[in-house]
Amino acid sequence: MWPDIAVTGLGLVTPAGHTAEANWTALCEGRSLAAADPELAGLPVDFSCRVADFDADTEIGRAPARRMDRFIQFALVAARRAVADAGLDPRTWDAERVGVVLGVGSNSLSTYVGEFGHLGAGRPDRVSPLALPRSVPSMAAGEVGIDLGAAGPNFTTASACASGATAIGVARDLLRSGTCDIVLAGGSESARSRMTATCFTRMRALSRRREEPALASRPFDAGRDGFVLGEGAGILVLERARSARSRGAPVQALLRGYGAGADAHHPVA
Repeated sequence: MWPDIAVTGLGLVTPAGHTAEANWTALCEGRSLAAADPELAGLPVDFSCRVADFDADTEIGRAPARRMDRFIQFALVAARRAVADAGLDPRTWDAERVGVVLGVGSNSLSTYVGEFGHLGAGRPDRVSPLALPRSVPSMAAGEVGIDLGAAGPNFTTASACASGATAIGVARDLLRSGTCDIVLAGGSESARSRMTATCFTRMRALSRRREEPALASRPFDAGRDGFVLGEGAGILVLERARSARSRGAPVQALLRGYGAGADAHHPVA
């Protein structure tokens, strides 16, 4: 019989706020977080759901934040919050039994675009040596593992908008198999760059309701005309329920099932 998998910690960085309470309130109120985005000004689609109250220098420190793209910063802060919420102390856990599995559908492309500018100007010597570690999707899980001293399985899942859910399913399997005792699982994304917005606009994938951005995201409406770009991170601490209860951790939820499939239909479907 498979062991029950428990959620013992939750960490969030979202446009709705940085706590479970703030996010739950926004959901219950049906509050849209879509609004004009200064970084997208002048583009055909100039609104998004952005995290407005996030200071990486304060949360992480100026020097380490400099080597991370925004989606990595979100992941690191959300992971720290999840671990604290679970009542865990990374200094005392068995590092090789703690895994990190994060879903990242894409990065923001902003780092790449900036560095390509140097190449276009004939100045390869100006390309930052931090360009790749700052923006490679796998570095979200990598930086979390480094920061928290989690030395178990560490990798990234990429399945578009389902990337975070896929990561949680994989984490469940790592716990069920006995490979890990604790897994930090979830997703992080910051897809608000001008290049990303332009690419999705050219694909006709984004809503163009720029006059009423709060009403733009309507996935089940007959008048749906696309999705809205956003950003944020959500990370869970998962453990076998028996282990969680033995250390007196509050079990916030049980992960009872997981499934995956593809419609095999269209790149944007």
